[in-house]
Parts: sequence; structure tokens; C-alpha cells
Amino acid sequence: MSQRRIRAVLLDMDGLTLDTESICYDAYLRAGRKFGFQVNERLHMDLGGRTEPEIVAELKRLFGDDKDVRRWRSYINHQKGVILRERGRAGKKPGLLELLCYLGEMGIPYALASSTERERIHELLATEYLVHAFPVIVSGDMVAHGKPDPEIFQVAAARLGVDPAETLVLEDARAGIEAARAGGFQSAFVLDDVSKRGAIGDGYPILADLPSPQDVGPLADFTPHDLEEAVAIIKQANS
Repeated sequence: MSQRRIRAVLLDMDGLTLDTESICYDAYLRAGRKFGFQVNERLHMDLGGRTEPEIVAELKRLFGDDKDVRRWRSYINHQKGVILRERGRAGKKPGLLELLCYLGEMGIPYALASSTERERIHELLATEYLVHAFPVIVSGDMVAHGKPDPEIFQVAAARLGVDPAETLVLEDARAGIEAARAGGFQSAFVLDDVSKRGAIGDGYPILADLPSPQDVGPLADFTPHDLEEAVAIIKQANS
């Protein structure tokens, strides 16, 4: 495990900062039932952290060019909004406020680096009164290449004026951890387990053997249970 100092922190949003992956997964389940395609946590992890065009391309790869995945994706995105309105808010992930308070008290710079489009980021942060909680936000529509390309983290680090080698990336998606590794960042994987929400085993099959979300942990430098445990990791690295 890395013993390098941690002088800055980059946080993903969906499923890491906010409890939006449960919304996303439920939207996939609704779409899977409506259009007849399989949905499980492996598919969800594979698509996590990618930009919108990359998600469409991956859906084509996984289900075949003959499937109307653009229509599926449009319905999924619509259902995300429906589910958010049903719930009334996104919800903060456990330990988020403790982590942000600690970083603020210690003067450790941090940024939000999310593949989601900027307008959507602000909409979701607003449901939790967190619009001004992140001094630097880099969104998916601000970069040419989405995760697992490291560009989004590199842009965020440059804006903070920090060295990737001394920057901790907190992620819940495989693509994010791979991006952090590719960019020379330290990484921590916080599993956002959606498997308990069910799966769809009938319908158009997934045409690739996708890895389990449990396989992502070994790719990361750290595997905290939640964001509060990330505080202990930072303290230990800087002691």
C-alpha cells in the first residue's frame, strides 16, 4: 500500500459523493423491463464513470448494433429524473460531510471530477445544498476523453496546482480507478453495492463477460468502506 503523502483529493460524484447510483440502477431496471434487456451489477459497473457518448457506444458493444440502444439510453436518462423527483433528493453518501470538513480544516485542496455533464452536476448538488461545497468542478463535457482516460483527473489536478502522485482519487467505478492509475494518481475504491436492488436475467443477453464489481478493489491503493474511512487514510499518509 502506498505511503506517499496526500496533498489533494479528487472526488467522483455519482455513487461516491451522492447516492445517485441507486437512482441510475433503478432507471436501468425500469428500462430493462420496458425494452427487454438484461441488467445486473456487472453491467452497471462497466458503464459507470463513462461519458454519455461512451455509454451509448458501450451499450452497442454489449447488446449488438441491431439494438436501439439510443432509445434505451434516452428512456434511462428520463427515468433518472423521474426517480429523483419521486425521492425528492439524491442523498449524501456516508462520511461525505466528515471528509469535506476534515479537508477544509487541514487546508487540503479538493475538487469534484465527474463524467456527468456540468448542468446535471449542479442540479444534483443543489438537492443536497452542496453547490458551493466544491471550489473546483470538472465535468464530463469539459474534457475530450472520459474515464478510463485520466484526462478529467489531470485537468482537476492542474486546476488545483497539485502533483498527481500526491493526489488521492476517490472513486466507486472501475473506469475511475483505471483512470487514476493511468494518470499516476493514488486511488481509493469505495464500493457502491447495488446488487441488493435486484437484476434482470431475461431479455437481450449481455454479449461480453464483464468483471464483478468486487474485482475492482485490488486495482486501487486503498479500499475504504466509506468516505469517513478515507479520512483515516489521509491522516495516516500525512502522519
